[in-house]
This record gives sequence, structure tokens and C-alpha cells, in this order.
Amino acid sequence: MVLDAVSELLKGCRLEDVSMSAIARQAGMSKRTLYTIFSSREELLGATFARIGQALFRPLDEAERSLPLVERLRTLLTVGQVPIFENAPLEVLRAVVSEAPIYPRIAEQLDAEGRGALIRYISQELDAGVAEGEVSLHGMAAIEAAELLVDMVMGDTLHRLLTPETPCGGPREHEVRRDRALTIFLGGLRPR
Repeated sequence: MVLDAVSELLKGCRLEDVSMSAIARQAGMSKRTLYTIFSSREELLGATFARIGQALFRPLDEAERSLPLVERLRTLLTVGQVPIFENAPLEVLRAVVSEAPIYPRIAEQLDAEGRGALIRYISQELDAGVAEGEVSLHGMAAIEAAELLVDMVMGDTLHRLLTPETPCGGPREHEVRRDRALTIFLGGLRPR
């Protein structure tokens, strides 16, 4: 309920306006009660962004694990829909980056449960692909290869953060970029 209240506030407010008082009001509780659940705004926002990261990127389910490597990677690299990220994903990310020096745990949790989790999931599948003879990492660690693939698919986030006029592609543009990146990436990892 509390995390839902934060998500609702983030849809219409800037991150710096999402205070413990505003969250308590949105959740229909006192600020004192809110502080018994979360000891600080940083902890609460960190938990919210961890939840968002888990919605954006999820591990494979048991049935998906039996798919060929390209399909497993395609599934992992299909970004889930999160309402607060639909309208202004970069605005939320800009706000987290701007608060990172003051509230580093918020940024750390968003990275660990978002991009970091995706890299771990892909790394596991690359290790499985090596074991099955689907790919060869040619001496590269699976975690490094996974990070490279994520960067290829996600593109240059820093550029988009610094240039607000650069349009964010929609789901179709993401799918096209993902599939091109997979073709190039897996082409370079063919067993010799």
C-alpha cells in the first residue's frame, strides 16, 4: 500500500516533491505510522525503485528456460510496463541521478534491481548457453558479455539524459533495437 502510494505520487510529482508527509497522506496514514514501516525517505524510495526495477526486468520462468538461447535473451530483454515510466522514464531517472549524492541508496537500489538484475539474468543464460554449446564467450566472463549486450540493447542513456529533446523510442523501436543487438551479439559468439 505504501509503495503504491509512492508510485502514484511519482506519476504526478517531481521526485523532490515526494516527501514522507505526502506519502503518508496518499497512503491514508500518519507520518508516524509511515516511519514505523520505513525509517527514512531514502529507504522508502529505494524500496519503490527496487520494485520498479523488478517490474521492468524479470527472471525467466521454468517454461522459458527450455527455449533456445536467443529466445531466452529476447524474453529477458523485453522491458515490462511500469505506469510511472510510461510517460516520463528519463525524468524519473534524471531525478534519481540528481539525488544520488544526497541519497545514494536510492540510486544503488534502482541500479541493482533494474539494470544490475538484468545483467545477472543474462549472465546466467550465457553460462547455460556455453554449457549447452550454444555460444562461446571466447575468454570473456559471462557477466562482462551480459553487460555488453545490455548496453547494446538499451543504448546511450547518458546522451538521452543530457539531451531532453532526444525522443525516447516506444516499445516497437525497443524491439527492433533489441533484435538487431541480439543478431550482432550472438553472431560474434558463435562457437568456432
